[in-house]
Amino acid sequence: MAFSNRTIRFHLETIFEKEIKRLPWHIPLAEWENHGVRTLDIKRGISRHVVLFVKTGRFSFGIKEISEEISKKEISRYEELLLRGIHTLVPAGYVVREEEPIPLQTPIGVQYEANNISHTITLLVEKVVPDSVLYRRGFSQDNRKRIWNAVAALLAELHSKGVYWGDASLANTLIKFEKVNVPFVGRRTELKAYLADAETIEFLPAISETLREEDLNFFFESMDWINEDLSRQAGSVSRDGLSTEADKEYLRGRYRRSFEIERKKRDFEIQTSYNIDRFLGSISEPSYADLLLKHIGEHKWYLSEQAQKEISLSDAAHDWYENIFVPLCTMFRSEGVLEYFPGKTAAELYVEIMTNKYFLSEKSGKDAGMERAMRDYIKRFGAVPTLAAVLKTASRKMKTILSGKK
Repeated sequence: MAFSNRTIRFHLETIFEKEIKRLPWHIPLAEWENHGVRTLDIKRGISRHVVLFVKTGRFSFGIKEISEEISKKEISRYEELLLRGIHTLVPAGYVVREEEPIPLQTPIGVQYEANNISHTITLLVEKVVPDSVLYRRGFSQDNRKRIWNAVAALLAELHSKGVYWGDASLANTLIKFEKVNVPFVGRRTELKAYLADAETIEFLPAISETLREEDLNFFFESMDWINEDLSRQAGSVSRDGLSTEADKEYLRGRYRRSFEIERKKRDFEIQTSYNIDRFLGSISEPSYADLLLKHIGEHKWYLSEQAQKEISLSDAAHDWYENIFVPLCTMFRSEGVLEYFPGKTAAELYVEIMTNKYFLSEKSGKDAGMERAMRDYIKRFGAVPTLAAVLKTASRKMKTILSGKK
C-alpha cells in the first residue's frame, strides 16, 4: 500500500525499542484501532492533539501526535523533570513519520516544505487518572481538599526547583494513589499529582513571584474551563461547582504553605547535607524545619563543649541523626507509638513531642522530663485512650537515648 513507502525515524529508549517498533507507524494514529492495534480505554482530560493509549508486549504507552520539534523538546523536558525529582511521565522516546513534502508556489518557482508527523511516547502509569475525571463522581469536600493538596505540592515543588510550567491546568495534571516509603514508618499510600504535559516547561535559575502567580492563576482559569465543560455534559443534571472561590482560596493558601515548606527543606539540606524527605520523613509545617535545625544547633554546642573545639554544623547533624534521631524513631516504631498517630511521619512526631516537652517545662518552671512529655503528648493527642504500657516503655527509652546512655 502507499503508506509503506513512508520513511519512519525512531528515537527511543533501548528498553522500549522492541515493543514500539512493532506498531504501525506508517498509518495515522487516529486509524490504528482499525489495523489491529490493542488500544486501551483510558479516560483522559481535554487534549488539543490526537492521543492514543496502547498495549504492546510488556508495556503500555500514551502516544501523542505532534510536531517533531515539540516532540524533541518534550522528551528532553520529561527527562530533566525526572532528574530533578518531579512527579511526571516517563518518556519512552519519539517516532517521526516523513510524509510527502508540501509544494509551495514562490516567485522563484515551486519549493517543497518538509511534512513530518511526530509522536511523543510516554510510559503509561497504572491507576493514574486526570482529576477532571475524578470530579465526575460525588467527591466529598475532604476528598476535594486532598486533590488540591496534591496539586499545591506539585506546583510548589516545581517552582522551588526552578521549573516554570506555563500551562498549569487540571487537563495537564494526573492524580495517583501510590505507595511511598516513609522513613521509620514503612510504606504508606499517598495522593500524588503528576505533571502530564511538558510542552511549555521552562527551566530557570529561579522562579520569580510573578511567574509563580502566573502559573497559579492559569490553573485557576483551568478550573473554570473544566467546570463549564462538565456542566455542559451534565445538561439538566445538577452538580456541585468545581471552581468555587472557596476551592481557589484553599488551593492558594495550601500552595503558599507548600512552597514555604519546600524553601525551608532546601535551606535545611544546604546547611546539614540531609534531605528531610529522604532521611527524616516529610513535614507538614514550615516551622518544623526550623525546629529540627534548632535541635541540631543545640547538639552542635553540646558536642563542641565536649570536644573543646568547634564542631561544624554538618558534623553535628550527622551525630544528631545517628545517635538521637535514628534511635528515637526506631523506638517509635518498635514500641508501636506511630500506630497512635496515623498519618504522621517520624520527623513530625519527633518535633511535636520535643516541643511538648519544652512547653511543659516552661509552664512548670523546671525540666518536665521525657517521661512526662511523652505521657502528656500521647494522652492528649493519641488516637486511642488506653496507652499505659506504651507510655511506660517508650518514655523510658526516650529518656535513655536523649541522656546519651547506651
